[in-house]
Amino acid sequence: MMHTVFRPALATLVLLASGAASAAPTCAATYATRDDWANGFVVDIVVTNTGSGTVSGWNVTWDYGSPVSLASAPWGARVAVAGGRITASDDGGRPTIEPGASVGFGLPLAYAGARPVPGRITVGGVNCTIQAPSPNLYSDPQSAAARWVRDNAGDGRAAEIGPRIASQPAAKWFGGWSGDIGNAVGSYVGAAAAAGRVPVLVAYNIPARDCGQHSVGGAGSAAAYQDWIRAFANAIGPREAVVVLEPDALPQLDCLEAAGKATRLQLFRHAVAQFNERAPRTALYIDIGNSDWLEPAEAASRLLQAGVANAEGFALNVSNYRTDAESNPYGIAVSNALQQQAGLGKPFVVDTSRNGAGPDGREWCDPAGRKIGVPPRVNAVGSQPAMTLWVKAPGEADGCAAAAGTFLPEMAYKMIHGY
Repeated sequence: MMHTVFRPALATLVLLASGAASAAPTCAATYATRDDWANGFVVDIVVTNTGSGTVSGWNVTWDYGSPVSLASAPWGARVAVAGGRITASDDGGRPTIEPGASVGFGLPLAYAGARPVPGRITVGGVNCTIQAPSPNLYSDPQSAAARWVRDNAGDGRAAEIGPRIASQPAAKWFGGWSGDIGNAVGSYVGAAAAAGRVPVLVAYNIPARDCGQHSVGGAGSAAAYQDWIRAFANAIGPREAVVVLEPDALPQLDCLEAAGKATRLQLFRHAVAQFNERAPRTALYIDIGNSDWLEPAEAASRLLQAGVANAEGFALNVSNYRTDAESNPYGIAVSNALQQQAGLGKPFVVDTSRNGAGPDGREWCDPAGRKIGVPPRVNAVGSQPAMTLWVKAPGEADGCAAAAGTFLPEMAYKMIHGY
């Protein structure tokens, strides 16, 4: 069975005391920096309410040992800078934090002299010790968003799309379009390893994919898929990686006849075995849809039939819009159902790339008014979710606004601001 070997302790438990609807709940706070330049860097902060009461109002404060200034506009919070002190509070977009939900914000900071180091962080008026690790997930400099930013530096939108989307670590999808899958996966994982980062990959080539909808396709036969997934796993080899396995394929079992269902489940088990044998340092997460699709007991049953006992865990909300307040409790319920049905609980990961404003009813194909969610991060060991990931890169079409996977800068820009 695969084991997660790269998860640092990025979060510290603190008290969040500002305006709670009940007794002051606990929260997890993370601080991370990225995109260093000569005299500046970007800070990402995420605060998660891990208590049972809703927090109505929040603020986050920390101090550096020397003066800093905003290099450009912050996002996700109202930010005030006084010397070396940073104070962030709700900007009107997220006044409450429900149990299990998170708020994330970021700010580009400039400094003079030595690079400043944060001291204590205060969340809701209570001090806690923080850690300031470098994010260890891989941000692809050749992603569609990154290429657009480089090629359109004079476009006014690039200043926000760059730090808020293009430089965030998003997953790379692999399918029939990838050509020689061994070469494609091997070169991508190799680039991540050379950068000292862990890549997130999506295997998306199951036969009869997407029930004939916008992402129809997949391998031509079960045998072809077995060869493909074997080469995929073999190309990762002993290096570290995160793989999300076949989004929507388990929830969409119902569009198959009995023989097709049995074949698909066998292919999942084959894939799990290949990663265990050929890529033992890969954290494999089997996709099981979103919180509005299957009941937890049914989700657990399908995961067990697909071989989740020998995988790292399961993935939720891929390419969807369900909020953290919906996805996280659902993931815990599925994990509990796995415990009840088979005596094993499993960690899960959540795609937060487009869930900042929740869904637009049941519209899933490029709906307007959606918003990016909390940034990708690896949570402390034992946390649920184990990771928040950007599996579907913000700004990439679902197939309605443009061909599936096409990067649309206007869509990306609107998702930053939620309109």
